Formats: sequence, C-alpha cells, structure tokens
Amino acid sequence: MTSGSAFELPSDGLQKCIRCGMCLEACPTYALTGLETESPRGRIHLMDALTRQRVAATARVSLHLDRCLGCRACEAVCPSGVPYGELIELARAQLAPPSRLRDVLLRGILARPRVLDALGRVGSLYERTGLRALLHATGAIRALPPALRRLESLYPPLARPRYRPPARPAAPTARVALLLGCVMRVAYGDVHTSAARVLARLGVEVVDVPQQACCGALHAHAGDRAAARGLARRAIAAFDAAGVDAVVVDAAGCGAHMRSYAALLADDPAWAERARSFVAGVRDVTEYLASLDLPATLGRLEARMTYQDACHLAHAQGIRRQPRELLRRIEGLDLVEMPHADMCCGSAGTYNVVQPEYADLLQRAKVDAVLSTGATAVVSANPGCMLQIAAGLRARGADVAVLHVVEVLDRAMRP
Repeated sequence: MTSGSAFELPSDGLQKCIRCGMCLEACPTYALTGLETESPRGRIHLMDALTRQRVAATARVSLHLDRCLGCRACEAVCPSGVPYGELIELARAQLAPPSRLRDVLLRGILARPRVLDALGRVGSLYERTGLRALLHATGAIRALPPALRRLESLYPPLARPRYRPPARPAAPTARVALLLGCVMRVAYGDVHTSAARVLARLGVEVVDVPQQACCGALHAHAGDRAAARGLARRAIAAFDAAGVDAVVVDAAGCGAHMRSYAALLADDPAWAERARSFVAGVRDVTEYLASLDLPATLGRLEARMTYQDACHLAHAQGIRRQPRELLRRIEGLDLVEMPHADMCCGSAGTYNVVQPEYADLLQRAKVDAVLSTGATAVVSANPGCMLQIAAGLRARGADVAVLHVVEVLDRAMRP
C-alpha cells in the first residue's frame, strides 16, 4: 500500500457480517489461537477499520490478514453470505508491498509455461540423480538448518512423469479441455494423465489447448491482482477458442479461482460478459465425472483409503459428495472417514512457506487424523494438499500413500 493511498473495500461485502460468530468454530487459525484477530469476524473488523481509516495499515495489522489461510471454511457456515474470500484477496492486493522476488516467481516463472517447464526439468535432477535419496539415507539432510530442512520436505515431486494425452474415444459423447496449470503441469503431470484417461474411458474427448497457462490463483492469493486479471483473460481466450463443452480442472484451488473470474473481471467492459459465460463451463473433475451416465461400478481395487476434503473444493465450490460417490463405486475399496476431513491441512497456496508455524501445526493435526483411520492411502483433489500431507507423513515415517481421486479411479479402471 503506497503512502497516502486510501484503503478501499466494497462496503456492501463488509456490512454483510452480522458479528454472529458462526465462523469462529470453522476457522483453523482461530482454532489454533483462540484470538479474535485470527478469526474471520476479527479480520473483517480490521478490514472495516482500515476502510474507515480508524487504524493504520501497519505491519501488525497486515500480519493478522496474512495469517488467514484463505480456506473459506467461514463462507460455508456464514448465514449472511459474506464474500470473505473476495474481501481478503482485495485487502491483500492493497497491503502487499512491492516485491522483486514475488514478481520473478509469480510473473516470471509460474505465468510462463516454457520457463516453468525448463526449470522443472532442471529441478527434477535433485531426485533423478539420487541426491535427495542419498541425503536422506545417510542422514546428511539433518546438517541443514531447520528452516532449509523444512523447505526441502516440501520440495515438489518434479521427477514424476509429465502429462500424456490419451487416445481419442471412438465415438466421443462430449469434448472437454483439461487445465494443465503451473505447479500441476511440472509436478503432477501424471495426475493430469490419469484424469484424461478416466475421461476417455467414459467416452469424453480431451482436447489439447496449447495456449493455456497458469490460472492466476497464486497471484490473486499473494495480492498481485493485476497479474491475476491478465492470466484470467488469457485463460478465457485460450479455452473459448477450443470450443469445448466444459473446462475440467483437477486442482481444487485452480477451479475455485477460475470460478471467481466473473468477479475478478466485473469492472472490465471488454471481458465481464465473457468471464461470466466462461465460469458457467468450469467443472472440477470429480463434479464432471459424477454428472456422467456412469456404470454401476468403476473397476476394482482392494484397499483401505480415507478422503481429505480440499478446502477450495469443499468450502469454496461446495463439492463434497461427488468425490466420495466416485470412490464408493470402486469394488473392494473400503472408504473410511477421517475426523475433521474438511479442516485445512496448512498448505493453502504458498501459506506453508510464508507462515510455517501455523502451517506445521495444521499439518500435524491432519496427519493425526489420517493415521487414526488405519488407511493405507489418503486421497485428495488438490496438489497443495497432497504435497503438504505427504511431507507430514514422511516426517512421521508413516507408510501411507497420498493419491488424487483420479489416480485411484485410473488404477481401478485399468483393464
């Protein structure tokens, strides 16, 4: 926020909050601290005070807003329909100081598929050469300072196979495009492959959209609203040109953000209507699959698994039933519910890097919940959750696989 500039948020959104406190129990950071300033109600009060110039935009005030995970669990229980997710992103966009590092990472790397792909291939050498395995096997990893050890534990799985499009179904019943995104593109490309294979087996053609890039979710969460708007326009143009029935997304955070494009571009006369039309065609992969005319069973897989609700799937998009219904169509799969399945795991975009203390506490609670089920695998629908939970399980020495819903379906449906 530049010196002398006014802090502005839509008053109608702020005034919807009736201070009832329903959000408190749902908020992960309030559950950790018991502090009003770490709750949605408290943060709305701070945002309102900033708008009315009753408090200054100090580092301390910004810290309380930055500690919000953006999980939107509060929205799911709010009786007044407060658009909290939109408010917190607008606030961060005004409070976030200019950052060269942020610009390089978000604009220079994540927003550019070719640059990201090249860096991802270089980064994969850490695993492909066996260096990572050696550091862990010899215990040399413990020589690193604690902060670096923690970052290393969150190192993305860049050595996983990249996306491979499936063969076109003989008589497709629908045409869809698959968002490849940024982190998913380089770290979980094989999840994309599983999603596309499952769709193809069910008669859905997955169309290539080479002009697509990052959806802009991480930019919006970090307060870089200008870059987020630019990436939204690029996504709309790319997918509109493909002429598909739907844009299918297998990363919950990306899907939730893409469904906010209409609000993001509402004041852009050239794009507002296109954004509204585009949003109507965005579907999470589990939502889309559940809407198809499915066979009675989706293959067989003998396993005991538990499902973790990704925040941006359960809270932001209201998709809870469909992933579970799909998993329950797999013969032999014993699906066990974990305690507090929809409590945030602490990943939340870049939160587990910039707010390590709270992120680690939430990670431990999530791992406890997973282990309490006795499951041999935990299933989610978001790459950030998968990365965070996998790191927590490794730290405990737990032999529990971390899988995406479509990976499980792909394995079960294989001939």
